[in-house]
Amino acid sequence: MTSRRAFHRTMLAGAAAAMGGPVLAQPKPRNGGTLVYAAGSATQTLDPQFITDVTTFRAVGSMYEALTRQDEEGRIVPGLALSWTLSPDKRTWTFKLRPGVTFHDGSPFDAQAVKFSYDRLLNPATGSPRRSTLEMVESTAVVDDLTFRLTTKEPFAPLLSQLSAYNVYILSPSFVQKQGANFSKAASGTGPFKLQSWQPGEKLTVVRNDKYWGEKARLDAVVFSVVPEDSARTLLLLSGQADVISELPYVMVKKLGALDAVRVVRKPGYRTIYLGMNMNVAPFNDLRVRQAVGYAINKPALVQGVLSGIGSLGGSLEAASIEGSAKELQPYPYDPVKAKKLLAEAGFPNGFSTDFMVPTGRYNMDRQVGEAIQGQLAAVGIKANIQSPEFGAYLAALNKGKVPMFMSGKGSPTGDMDFTQTLMSHSAGKMNYWGIKDPEVDKLVLQQRTAVDPKERHRLLAELQAKVYQQEPHVTLYYEDQVSATRSNVHDVKVYVNEFIDFSKAWKA
Repeated sequence: MTSRRAFHRTMLAGAAAAMGGPVLAQPKPRNGGTLVYAAGSATQTLDPQFITDVTTFRAVGSMYEALTRQDEEGRIVPGLALSWTLSPDKRTWTFKLRPGVTFHDGSPFDAQAVKFSYDRLLNPATGSPRRSTLEMVESTAVVDDLTFRLTTKEPFAPLLSQLSAYNVYILSPSFVQKQGANFSKAASGTGPFKLQSWQPGEKLTVVRNDKYWGEKARLDAVVFSVVPEDSARTLLLLSGQADVISELPYVMVKKLGALDAVRVVRKPGYRTIYLGMNMNVAPFNDLRVRQAVGYAINKPALVQGVLSGIGSLGGSLEAASIEGSAKELQPYPYDPVKAKKLLAEAGFPNGFSTDFMVPTGRYNMDRQVGEAIQGQLAAVGIKANIQSPEFGAYLAALNKGKVPMFMSGKGSPTGDMDFTQTLMSHSAGKMNYWGIKDPEVDKLVLQQRTAVDPKERHRLLAELQAKVYQQEPHVTLYYEDQVSATRSNVHDVKVYVNEFIDFSKAWKA
């Protein structure tokens, strides 16, 4: 009689065989073929200086490059700059640029292109939501064709990290000028892939750049496909219609990991999933209400119950993997009795009703987490009415600053805390969706930028995080692990700690 364990092995083997069978030996890398990558949300723009989300970063980042870049583990390494030096007063940076590089439109990469790109980002007329990335820059200068000089207003500790961000990719001046208002729908970078076509909301296709200055991509093309539903992305992977998927539902990790035809990739990242509350909208303008929400949410239950134990807890907005994260800050303990008491003190003994915006398909199991939070809040009298527009509309609503309560995620394209603290904690930050306005917080944001001594900077960052934590504009729900999956015949897809997915060395057996 067949044992239950033997039966289970037989069923798994059958499933693997149905999906192409196990890979018995590592084949040699080969060139050619098209890889289909299915993501939960769509590319929003092709203008690097207007990118505000990871999905767009992944697509546009396959076509553009910056002076510096991060490797898989977040270390800063040369990109389009070969080397750099810093003046004794720690304000002037001189970059030696990589020779022989051309943009996809055939124009040359040189110091003038770097100056043009940085000046465009800094120009208020451009209207970039990420102008703060370079706002410490005082001047830019072309020394010669392959030498670029940048001077900051004061010593700026995170400069090299900032220069690796997607918003400071180097643009082709002639291409930008030629495209005019159409530039956000076209692309000409220096990267290993170049744009073939873009159908907004559906898919974007890039093809190999055969004139790339570095090692050429192995694939002929990569299709960035939009599939918001978790189950639909998973089915596409299992059927072979998708080669790579991101935001693999955590509940599927163990099951898919047992199949020979699928390879699950799990890696810590910089992303924090949080619940934000708009301090300028009643009743969240009352600290007691915000604290009540913090006590009402059972964070361990979200991780263990909804997320199958994948993820970690903390109190800081900054994930533990980011240098300087205040690990001593603890999440609010689950205490519904205290939550009800605080609500009563704030004048809501019977609770209240509020809109609750939750994305669908952008973060791992985001809708399920949102519904679990909805149930936990209901237990203390808060009726959260979930709204889930498509991701572009979701971002537009947040940018208007009127959403009372929302679930969102915060990563870090640079790996340095300055990027997000300037955007999210400073009163003028473009991602300050909760409306915090605190002169002491603003002062700390600026002070940490100019602190060149690492110990002093860490002290300032710790104080900054504590100040924000005390005001509870957000509830840190958990730190998200990156979980993606590939078909077993797909090799050398690189997942970076800053959430970039690099297809430049990928190949299909």
